[in-house]
Amino acid sequence: MSSENGTDYGLNDSKMVMQKDFFTISLGIVLTTVNIFALGVLASCKKMMVQIRLMAINLSCTDLLAGVLLIVDTYLPIDISLISCRTLLVFWDMAVVVSYCTTTVLSVDRYISMTFPLRYHVLMNETRIKIIMAITWVLGFMFHFGRYADEFQTYTVCIPNLYHQGKFARKIDVTIFAISILFNVSLNIIMFRRIINITRVSRIKPLDQNICKTMDNIKIFTRVLVITGTFLFLYTPVVILNLIISYSDDKKFTLSLTGWVSLAGMLCVLNSFINPFLYAWRFRECRYQFLVALCFCSEKRREHYRSMKKKCYVTYNISSRDVQEQS
Repeated sequence: MSSENGTDYGLNDSKMVMQKDFFTISLGIVLTTVNIFALGVLASCKKMMVQIRLMAINLSCTDLLAGVLLIVDTYLPIDISLISCRTLLVFWDMAVVVSYCTTTVLSVDRYISMTFPLRYHVLMNETRIKIIMAITWVLGFMFHFGRYADEFQTYTVCIPNLYHQGKFARKIDVTIFAISILFNVSLNIIMFRRIINITRVSRIKPLDQNICKTMDNIKIFTRVLVITGTFLFLYTPVVILNLIISYSDDKKFTLSLTGWVSLAGMLCVLNSFINPFLYAWRFRECRYQFLVALCFCSEKRREHYRSMKKKCYVTYNISSRDVQEQS
C-alpha cells in the first residue's frame, strides 16, 4: 500500500503470509465464546426488564462481533484487496459505534425513567427500544463511509496492521466519540444530583406515587451504572490519546504515543470480555441463569439455582404494558 506521500512498505506477493497470532486468536475465541454464552443467558431471562434486556443483548452482539473480527483478522493475508479491507473495517466501525450508541441510550433511558417515572413505560416501550437498537446498527454502517472522504485519498490495496486514516477523518471520529463520552458523564452527574434531591423529598413524602416509582428507578440506575461506567472508564483513554494525536502537529510526539494507543485499545477489548460478568453480577435473574448454565455437570446444583431463580423477586419492575407486549 502506498500512502499519499509515496511511502512504500516494501511488501511483495512472494512474501504474503497469514498473520496468525496465537494471543489474538485465543483472545478472539474467548470473547466469542463468552459472549455467545451471555446472549444465551440474557435470552433466557424473561422476567428481566425488557428495555434493559434488549440493550444488554445489543451490547453482547457488539462484543461478539469484536471477538469474531479478531479471529477473522488474524487469518487474513497481510496484503488484502481494498474491498476486503473496507468490508473488515465496516464491521469494526459498527462494533465500536453501536457500543457507544447503546451505552448512550442506556444513560438516556435511565434519565427518562427518573425524570418521567409514571410515563416511562409509555415513552420507552419495547417497540421503541427495538427501533432505536436497529438505528444504532444503521448509524454504525453509515459512520464508516465518512472516514474515507478525507483529502480524496485513494488506496489500491489495504494492509490492516499498517492502515491509517487521514488526519481530518480521525479528527471527526475522535471528536464525535469524545462528545459522546462527555454527554454520558454529564448526564450521569445530572442524575446523581437528581438522586440526592429525590432522596431528600422521599423522607418528606414517603407515600407519594411519583416519588416511590422514582426510587425504584434509582435502584435500577445504580445497577446499570456499573455497565455504563465501566465502558466509559475503559474507552476514555484511547479517545484522549487519539484526540492528542489528531490535533497535534508534532510528528515525533504523536509517534511516541503509538504504543500507548495500542495499550489503550486493549482496554476496549477488555470491556468486551468483562461485560457478560457484569450482567451476571448486577442482574439477579442473569446471575442464577449464569450459575445454572455453568453447573452443567451437577444436576443437583442446577436444580438448586433454578429454584433460587424462581423464588427471587423480579430484578426490575415490569409495567402491565410491557407484560402485555411480551405476551
